[in-house]
Amino acid sequence: MKQKVVSFSRLFRYLVLIALSILFIFPFYWMLSTSLKVGTDIFAFPPKLIPNPITFQWYGEAWTMQDFTLYLINTLKIVGCNVILAVLSSALVAYGFARIRFRGRNILFVIVLATMILPNEVLILPQYMEFNLLGWINSHAALIVPNMFGFPFFIFLIHQYLKGISSELDEAATIDGCNRLQIFFKILLPLLTPVLATCVIFQFMNTWNDYMGPLIYLQTRDKWTMALGIASINSERLYSSVNWGHRMAMSTLYSIPPLLVFFFAQDKLIGGISMSGMKG
Repeated sequence: MKQKVVSFSRLFRYLVLIALSILFIFPFYWMLSTSLKVGTDIFAFPPKLIPNPITFQWYGEAWTMQDFTLYLINTLKIVGCNVILAVLSSALVAYGFARIRFRGRNILFVIVLATMILPNEVLILPQYMEFNLLGWINSHAALIVPNMFGFPFFIFLIHQYLKGISSELDEAATIDGCNRLQIFFKILLPLLTPVLATCVIFQFMNTWNDYMGPLIYLQTRDKWTMALGIASINSERLYSSVNWGHRMAMSTLYSIPPLLVFFFAQDKLIGGISMSGMKG
């Protein structure tokens, strides 16, 4: 009897999880389905869940109607620079807090973490004024340079992970004649691979999906990212009907890289966070 109760409970949990999965997956499926429908089927009633016939015309037309090749290059440039700079700088700062003893270290670390409380909306106006003074408006520098100084959340994760690595490794390397940078890059950095992979995934997702930053700082089309290009489809004709075939096709393509990154790296993502949380 007890075994039947356990089996029923497990079956119920699986059914709930399947239902929730369908609920979350359906919007993406609808976007993909719409991108494969012919024009007359997009607004058909009752809606067609399975496109028949299937067409890929929206993908080719949407890619050529604007310079999406340039938008993709700009996006990859910003994403690549942000991932490298943000993760490396965060690791260096975390190393300083975890391994270098100096007066006021704990207070300064708390202040760094406290900056996570500030909402991004509060920072938009002062940052825009600062970037305008530096001449970074309509430049990718406005989206890249701030990442050179680390992210508080990444600093916290890496700091917690470093606390679980014995400081005897540093002492042994110092005896062998290594300075602090050599200890960091040659000894500790390879050991930080799990948590660094987590930070890379987070930074990739944040930068790839960023729409507000490019919208505020990038003004001309030659600087645009994929997000701005997709949002601008049909927007030049304000009162015209949106071509949902083109927009859904480009949105589907834009969604593929984050999905691939998540599916292939979800073990590293979850493992890096859990291992950082276990460091005491």
